[in-house]
Amino acid sequence: MGIRLEATVDVVIRTHRPRRHRVEIFNELEDHIEPMKERGLVERDDIKLWRRGDKYKSTFSSKETWKLTRVPRAKMNWSNGIWFAFNTPKYSFIAWLAMLNRLATGDMIQQWNTQHTSFCVFCNDLMESRDHLFFVCKFSEEVWKGLTQNLLAMRYTCQWDQVIPMRCLIKTELFIVRYVFQASLYAIWRERNQRKHGEGPMTPGHVIKMVDKNVHNRLSSIRDKAHTGGLSLWFGTR
Repeated sequence: MGIRLEATVDVVIRTHRPRRHRVEIFNELEDHIEPMKERGLVERDDIKLWRRGDKYKSTFSSKETWKLTRVPRAKMNWSNGIWFAFNTPKYSFIAWLAMLNRLATGDMIQQWNTQHTSFCVFCNDLMESRDHLFFVCKFSEEVWKGLTQNLLAMRYTCQWDQVIPMRCLIKTELFIVRYVFQASLYAIWRERNQRKHGEGPMTPGHVIKMVDKNVHNRLSSIRDKAHTGGLSLWFGTR
């Protein structure tokens, strides 16, 4: 555009000559500069303003800036079960990939490498897919059942498409179910990868104890009145 990086608004208005560009964003900037030149300058120092929607303000908002740097899409009906208060980011990230079916499971890898062995490392008799790994496989089913059967009671299921829509629970109970779901996905996926890389296998019981401890620690760290009694509720299902 012929504008130096260190140029002030004052310099641009006084010296810039309009031109047309091949890149459309530069043309949009030209369209902003011309009205400013017509209004003229005021005797004040330049200030930095942050764009927030259609307005410019002196305060920065990471939320508004994030909105301006992405293409908005419809909110998925399962998003609240992935991104919620007091979650653990690494658990939520794996759960998010699983929801999008973007984990590198055997069936996904075979799409670009037909020579890849796609059997499940836990049961070794079926094609490894997301729905199989969570929680149809005997290993992962035992983990999921050991953690949630008493908590969910009549609602208990190991079918992926039936686990996700689970919402008819009280707030604290719903948080625990969501957190256990994500912690279980993370633990099973971690164990799966460790076995793939030749590390010694853990039993379902060891995985259950590990997830149970992680859930216990998370509930112990929450100081929110909305989740009062969460630890007692969790202990009551063990």
